[in-house]
Order: sequence, then structure tokens, then C-alpha cells
Amino acid sequence: MKYVVALLLAAAVAVVVTGKPTLGEQPVVDHYFGSPEPILPMTFAHADHVSESCVLCHHNYVDDTGSESCMSCHVQRDELLQVLEEQFHDLCRKCHTKKAAAGIDGGPPRRCIACHLAETEP
Repeated sequence: MKYVVALLLAAAVAVVVTGKPTLGEQPVVDHYFGSPEPILPMTFAHADHVSESCVLCHHNYVDDTGSESCMSCHVQRDELLQVLEEQFHDLCRKCHTKKAAAGIDGGPPRRCIACHLAETEP
């Protein structure tokens, strides 16, 4: 019985010291304007935005076939990363805020966590 208690105590100490073993690495919850790294993962539910033109975001794909992420082009130059982040947030906020002002459910315009820390991708 002493060994079982000692083993359970050792396991409890290990969990306290190392953190919850099932969590793995946790994303940083922070606002990253000016950061060299975007907060990822960030998911975007395309199905929720079917009424919008694809070229609104996929601006290099005028035939609406764009499938690349913003990051695939825009992070190639460090000076563009902050511009991308500001423009992307501005684009999203404007659309969601307009819908909210019109009394239309525009989704979460201020719930950053809904995109930046989502567990699953659409």
C-alpha cells in the first residue's frame, strides 16, 4: 500500500511540475501587432462567407480559383507582415461591424479567439 501511495504522489508531483500532460504546447493568447510571427492556427470558415466575393481576400486570383493562404505570399517580406495583419483585421472588422449596425448577425467581429485559437479547421 505504501508503494501505491508513493507512486500516486510521484505522479501528482510530475503533473504539477510539467503541467497537464494532455494539453501539449498551448498557443499564446496575445495581440501581435508588429510581431514577426502571426498567431496561428487561425481558421477561416469559407462556408460562412459564401455571399462574399473570393477576390475580396484572394486578390491575386481574379478567376476565383485562389487557394493559397495570405501567409504564403505576404510573409516573404518582413515589412509587409504588419501591413497584412492590419489590413486583414481591418477588412474583417469593417464587414462584421457593418452587418451588426444593420441588425444582421455578422458573427464574432471582436471575438479574436474564435479564429485565432480554434481547435479545428473548417
